[in-house]
Amino acid sequence: MAKLTDILIGSGLALGAGYLIYKIVNTTAEASAFVNQLQFNIKPSSIKLDGKILSPASVKLIIKVDVEFINPTKTSVSFQKPNVTLKYKNAVFAQSKISTDMVTINPFGTSRIKDITFEIPLFSSGTLTTIIDMLKTAGTGISVNANDTLANKLMTVFSLMSNNVLTKLLPLLEVSLITYVGSTPITYSTKLA
Repeated sequence: MAKLTDILIGSGLALGAGYLIYKIVNTTAEASAFVNQLQFNIKPSSIKLDGKILSPASVKLIIKVDVEFINPTKTSVSFQKPNVTLKYKNAVFAQSKISTDMVTINPFGTSRIKDITFEIPLFSSGTLTTIIDMLKTAGTGISVNANDTLANKLMTVFSLMSNNVLTKLLPLLEVSLITYVGSTPITYSTKLA
């Protein structure tokens, strides 16, 4: 009788382990299919200058983007809100704040993250130089004296920036994101337009 009990317990453990392995493999396969078929739509929602020119350290460029995830699969998946990066000429220009918020996408559904915000302080030599280069690349006709002080350069840029000029900067930026479904990375990159 003890042998029969051992055989039954062993068989039960083997079946349980087999089922667990099946679920892990099946879940991993579903996550992989989800990652491979997931579609994205990333669009800017706003761009503006904020702060007061009389307080140059407070002046910042604020860019907001919306990220839409489109799930064409029959799998419902949850994952951590992605880390989003803005790049200009392959160099990191700004990054979104790290978030522990979760995003869930239902089967054949869509999920949106609205207004991912990038606050880019302009009162630094590197950032202001990048903005001036972007304005020149966008064909805005900006002319800044290289020998001016940082504050004078900032005042020149600030006085020339209108919503129309700011909007011309968006197509120069590349946006990329990364997040994980389990241990499977989801990455995506596109021009911001």
